[in-house]
Amino acid sequence: MNKRKTNLVAYLFILPSFISFMAFMVFPMLFSFYLSFNNWNLFGGISDMEFIKFDNYAKIFSDDYFKAAISNNLIFTLIAIPILIMLAIIIAILLNKKIFLRGTIRAMIYMPYVATITASAVIFTVLFHPEYGPINNVLRSLGVENLPGWTMSSKWALITVALFWIWKQLGYSVVIFLSALQGISRSYYEAADIDGANEFKKFIYITLPLISPTTFFVLITSVIASFKVFAEVQVMTGGGPGTSTMTMVYHIYRTGFEYFDMGYASAVAWIFFLLVLVVTVIQWIGQKKWVNYDA
Repeated sequence: MNKRKTNLVAYLFILPSFISFMAFMVFPMLFSFYLSFNNWNLFGGISDMEFIKFDNYAKIFSDDYFKAAISNNLIFTLIAIPILIMLAIIIAILLNKKIFLRGTIRAMIYMPYVATITASAVIFTVLFHPEYGPINNVLRSLGVENLPGWTMSSKWALITVALFWIWKQLGYSVVIFLSALQGISRSYYEAADIDGANEFKKFIYITLPLISPTTFFVLITSVIASFKVFAEVQVMTGGGPGTSTMTMVYHIYRTGFEYFDMGYASAVAWIFFLLVLVVTVIQWIGQKKWVNYDA
């Protein structure tokens, strides 16, 4: 078989994936970009589309829901990401040691990540129910008077969603960190033992620097995931109470598929894309100062 035929066979194998990528990724993205400059009701048909230039983008700056969504997303990320990464590192270090039922504990920690998010969110909502939930019942039995309202309180709702998201994502992060820890050569720790270093110093000066590439990977993927929070909000709070748990993706969904304003929803989606891109680029530039690739 000559080179031309070999290339043709290769392209034929690639073609189905390429067509799917163009049809379900590239075309929808380009169409949504075009839609962002139009006023279009989802059920109005293509003929009902009205070109309004930058009006949708101008509308964003006076949209209180958009402001609430951006604020909630940033607060959510600032709360959830540090807790997630710290817990994942600590649990991974513990599971990297020879402890009783280590395999079973690993499986238990990973299970929430693969569990159905809707069913998990419903169970979590029941557990944290302000009146009948077992969490508040335990707090009540301990003598706590001002019990949290959890999902029914504008003060606690976002924190409750963040706790659920951390619980759901923790297993994946632990597995990633565990793989990184198992890749560290024991010779580093043996040399530190000879020098008389304690466990804390070995963690600070050996473990953290050597898992920094993994930490960066978990950080950047978790931040993106935290900005994409949707199902948790839809099932647990519906964006409420008020706008206390309104997130960017939920705002886009509600605008497009509840109010059918696809033009404005597309404009918000592109602003959201730019926001995530900027945050990711900042992280990528910042990682040069603390990530160690030399080990």
